[in-house]
Amino acid sequence: MANVLTVVAKLSAKPGRGDELAAILAEQVAAVVKAEPDCLVYRLHRSKKNPDLFLFYEQYRSDAAFDAHRKGPHLAAFRERRDPLVAGPPEVEFYLSSTD
Repeated sequence: MANVLTVVAKLSAKPGRGDELAAILAEQVAAVVKAEPDCLVYRLHRSKKNPDLFLFYEQYRSDAAFDAHRKGPHLAAFRERRDPLVAGPPEVEFYLSSTD
């Protein structure tokens, strides 16, 4: 599928808070999968080396689909619960597919 927007985001928990953050992020994944049909992939990964480090691999049909994701009301509650557990803002990179 051409022109799919891929987002890779790294998020670090405050030291020792990885398990708490993992639980919230798992709930967030379920909410996104349920509420966002134009989100093609929303996969959470946890570092084997550092259990307080997480990576999201996300794919959206379009920039508009990602914008809807960022502004989704279902994510606001997760951000409120998540933010006290994170060490800082996520590192986010954007990629655009160029082939089918």
